[in-house]
Amino acid sequence: MKTKLFLLTALTVAALDICPSVAAQTDISPTPTPVESAQPSSRMQGMDEMAGMDSVKRMADMCQEMMKGEKAMMPYVIGISVLFGLLLFIALVLFIVLEVQWIKYWGRILRNPDTAR
Repeated sequence: MKTKLFLLTALTVAALDICPSVAAQTDISPTPTPVESAQPSSRMQGMDEMAGMDSVKRMADMCQEMMKGEKAMMPYVIGISVLFGLLLFIALVLFIVLEVQWIKYWGRILRNPDTAR
Protein backbone atom coordinates (compact mmCIF):
# COMPACT_ATOMS: atom_id res chain seq x y z
CA MET A 1 0.00 0.00 0.00
CA LYS A 2 2.82 2.38 0.88
CA THR A 3 4.58 1.49 -2.37
CA LYS A 4 1.52 2.37 -4.44
CA LEU A 5 1.09 5.65 -2.58
CA PHE A 6 4.77 6.47 -3.06
CA LEU A 7 4.58 5.69 -6.81
CA LEU A 8 1.44 7.79 -7.21
CA THR A 9 3.07 10.71 -5.39
CA ALA A 10 6.26 10.40 -7.44
CA LEU A 11 4.33 10.34 -10.72
CA THR A 12 2.26 13.36 -9.69
CA VAL A 13 5.33 15.36 -8.74
CA ALA A 14 7.09 14.36 -11.95
CA ALA A 15 4.07 15.34 -14.04
CA LEU A 16 3.77 18.71 -12.35
CA ASP A 17 7.49 19.36 -12.81
CA ILE A 18 7.46 18.45 -16.52
CA CYS A 19 4.35 20.39 -17.57
CA PRO A 20 5.67 23.94 -17.00
CA SER A 21 8.91 23.19 -18.81
CA VAL A 22 7.03 21.79 -21.81
CA ALA A 23 4.76 24.83 -21.97
CA ALA A 24 7.76 27.15 -21.74
CA GLN A 25 9.41 25.51 -24.75
CA THR A 26 6.41 26.11 -27.02
CA ASP A 27 6.44 29.88 -26.42
CA ILE A 28 9.56 30.46 -28.55
CA SER A 29 8.89 33.06 -31.24
CA PRO A 30 10.69 32.99 -34.61
CA THR A 31 13.57 35.35 -35.24
CA PRO A 32 12.69 38.47 -37.24
CA THR A 33 13.88 38.66 -40.84
CA PRO A 34 15.13 41.81 -42.52
CA VAL A 35 12.11 43.30 -44.31
CA GLU A 36 13.68 46.03 -46.40
CA SER A 37 16.02 43.83 -48.44
CA ALA A 38 13.30 41.28 -49.27
CA GLN A 39 10.79 43.75 -50.80
CA PRO A 40 11.17 44.86 -54.42
CA SER A 41 10.82 48.49 -55.41
CA SER A 42 7.35 50.05 -55.29
CA ARG A 43 7.19 50.42 -59.09
CA MET A 44 7.97 46.74 -59.69
CA GLN A 45 5.53 45.72 -57.00
CA GLY A 46 2.75 47.80 -58.61
CA MET A 47 3.34 46.14 -61.99
CA ASP A 48 3.25 42.69 -60.41
CA GLU A 49 -0.02 43.56 -58.69
CA MET A 50 -1.59 44.67 -61.98
CA ALA A 51 -0.53 41.45 -63.71
CA GLY A 52 -1.80 39.45 -60.77
CA MET A 53 -5.14 41.25 -60.79
CA ASP A 54 -5.61 40.49 -64.49
CA SER A 55 -5.04 36.77 -64.00
CA VAL A 56 -7.25 36.77 -60.91
CA LYS A 57 -10.03 38.50 -62.89
CA ARG A 58 -9.75 35.95 -65.67
CA MET A 59 -9.91 33.13 -63.11
CA ALA A 60 -12.95 34.70 -61.46
CA ASP A 61 -14.70 35.06 -64.83
CA MET A 62 -13.96 31.43 -65.67
CA CYS A 63 -15.32 30.31 -62.29
CA GLN A 64 -18.48 32.36 -62.81
CA GLU A 65 -19.07 30.73 -66.21
CA MET A 66 -18.64 27.28 -64.69
CA MET A 67 -20.99 28.14 -61.85
CA LYS A 68 -23.66 29.31 -64.31
CA GLY A 69 -23.63 25.89 -65.96
CA GLU A 70 -23.77 24.12 -62.62
CA LYS A 71 -26.58 26.37 -61.43
CA ALA A 72 -28.60 25.66 -64.59
CA MET A 73 -28.22 21.89 -64.06
CA MET A 74 -29.23 21.97 -60.37
CA PRO A 75 -33.02 21.41 -60.90
CA TYR A 76 -32.26 18.37 -63.05
CA VAL A 77 -29.84 16.95 -60.49
CA ILE A 78 -32.37 17.42 -57.69
CA GLY A 79 -35.17 15.89 -59.77
CA ILE A 80 -33.11 12.85 -60.71
CA SER A 81 -32.03 12.40 -57.07
CA VAL A 82 -35.63 12.53 -55.85
CA LEU A 83 -36.73 10.07 -58.55
CA PHE A 84 -33.90 7.67 -57.66
CA GLY A 85 -34.77 7.89 -53.95
CA LEU A 86 -38.44 7.23 -54.72
CA LEU A 87 -37.56 4.16 -56.77
CA LEU A 88 -35.36 2.84 -53.97
CA PHE A 89 -38.18 3.38 -51.48
CA ILE A 90 -40.66 1.50 -53.69
CA ALA A 91 -38.18 -1.37 -54.08
CA LEU A 92 -37.76 -1.53 -50.30
CA VAL A 93 -41.52 -1.65 -49.74
CA LEU A 94 -41.88 -4.41 -52.35
CA PHE A 95 -39.10 -6.43 -50.71
CA ILE A 96 -40.86 -6.12 -47.35
CA VAL A 97 -44.16 -7.29 -48.87
CA LEU A 98 -42.38 -10.21 -50.56
CA GLU A 99 -40.74 -11.21 -47.29
CA VAL A 100 -44.07 -11.16 -45.44
CA GLN A 101 -45.64 -13.34 -48.13
CA TRP A 102 -42.66 -15.69 -48.05
CA ILE A 103 -42.95 -16.07 -44.26
CA LYS A 104 -46.69 -16.80 -44.51
CA TYR A 105 -46.14 -19.33 -47.32
CA TRP A 106 -43.41 -21.26 -45.50
CA GLY A 107 -45.30 -21.07 -42.22
CA ARG A 108 -48.28 -22.75 -43.91
CA ILE A 109 -46.08 -25.41 -45.51
CA LEU A 110 -44.23 -26.19 -42.28
CA ARG A 111 -47.52 -26.52 -40.35
CA ASN A 112 -48.99 -29.00 -42.87
CA PRO A 113 -46.29 -31.07 -44.54
CA ASP A 114 -49.01 -33.16 -46.28
CA THR A 115 -50.14 -30.26 -48.46
CA ALA A 116 -46.74 -29.50 -49.93
CA ARG A 117 -47.01 -28.77 -53.63
